Amino acid sequence: MSHGDKQQRPDHAARFREQTPESRSFHEHAASVTPLGVESNVRSFEPYPFYTDRAEGSYIYDVDGNEYLDFLLALGPIILGHNHPAVVEAVQDMAETLDVTATPSPISIEFMEKVVEMTPSIETVRMANSGTEATMHAIRVARSYTGKDKIAKPEGGYAGAHDYALQSVYASEEAMGPADEPNTVSYGTGIPDAVQETVVPIPFNDKESTEKILRKHADDMAAVIIEPVMFSCGCLKPRDGYHEFLRELTEELGIVLIWDEVMTGFRLGPQSAQGRLDIMPDMTTFAKAAGGGYQVAGFGGKEEIMAEIIPPGKGEGEKWNTSAFHGGTYNGHPVAAAAGLATLEVLDSGGVYEHIDRLGDRLFTGLQDAADDVGLPVNVQHIGSMGQVYMTDHDIHRYRDTWHANGDQFADWWLEAAADGVLFGNPMQGERFFTTLTHTEEEIDHAIEVAEDAFRAVNHEY
Repeated sequence: MSHGDKQQRPDHAARFREQTPESRSFHEHAASVTPLGVESNVRSFEPYPFYTDRAEGSYIYDVDGNEYLDFLLALGPIILGHNHPAVVEAVQDMAETLDVTATPSPISIEFMEKVVEMTPSIETVRMANSGTEATMHAIRVARSYTGKDKIAKPEGGYAGAHDYALQSVYASEEAMGPADEPNTVSYGTGIPDAVQETVVPIPFNDKESTEKILRKHADDMAAVIIEPVMFSCGCLKPRDGYHEFLRELTEELGIVLIWDEVMTGFRLGPQSAQGRLDIMPDMTTFAKAAGGGYQVAGFGGKEEIMAEIIPPGKGEGEKWNTSAFHGGTYNGHPVAAAAGLATLEVLDSGGVYEHIDRLGDRLFTGLQDAADDVGLPVNVQHIGSMGQVYMTDHDIHRYRDTWHANGDQFADWWLEAAADGVLFGNPMQGERFFTTLTHTEEEIDHAIEVAEDAFRAVNHEY
């Protein structure tokens, strides 16, 4: 077929628009109130987002009354299903008992005790309200402990929305430079150039290049902050003993190893990814699943490192600069802590992980089979209850491998599935999606059927 005879591509958003007129109208209003009409940039997509007004179990419902089988699951926090009875009861009881007071409360201490009990590497812990806060404070404490300024993080890795984390998250190939020694590139504007000088990117799953970079900067390197599985760019699993190598190297060089378990914490098992992969980092950050749908986050680690938070005693004002500050009015909010404790108690009671991992295997394996049946080049990666569909048949081992995936095709596939009432995460190729406790085998099988129809709808277009 000549270029002049090329047929116009189907409008994959057509059914979505037909089914969401109230969301479209609401979006026009919302955009006059807040940039993009959303509370977070990640929630914005073309042609416009739908607006949710109810959630229950495995489903969410938009303002038009559409029902969606939910695998987005709030980007990870919903591990027990929406509005799990034990979490709802704990929240209601605490809401009637105690709001925020800026004084310590027993419930927050009980929650932190449970975190320490369940997490192998955490000896002492502090609470925060988001993954961004958790990684920001963990980095500060590591710098205080080592007396050094630089941190390393994998290129393509997202570790929160603060300036030091928003380095080498995403950029053009030209800007990122050589694969074996990437450039530091700020993600977005408004970040001082000086911040780039304190962050060194490393290539995930490349032991030789990682070692070369860390040895080069060892004298100035406070910490490596890294996801155990890089879900910040879909699903990159560690290979060839990468984490064992990195654990040994950071110990040798005196670099604090921070595992960013914001997404994997309490999601990949009761001991998080560190228990599943049998690695002991020096510090750990967590959020998302730990709160069961509420604003819970935190960071912890070795007691001697966390002791950097402890300021000098009274009457020693001249030593004001001898500790790492950690604070926050809403840290340990009683309602959030009650939700978190209820969630962790359910997770630790047994049966949850067997269920969500089994359904995760069923879902992601089924998605690969469905794409193969359609003849669409797709690479599905997952571990346990988390994974992503890459629109490519290229191997996915390192961040730059994900560049082979077709983001436009993924967004079209997502829209086709959403119009049929299934949310495979959000329309962004670099995200991921999940299974939850309330999902059933019947729901998984239905989702795979919807996915296959959507694969068929976007095949042969790219």
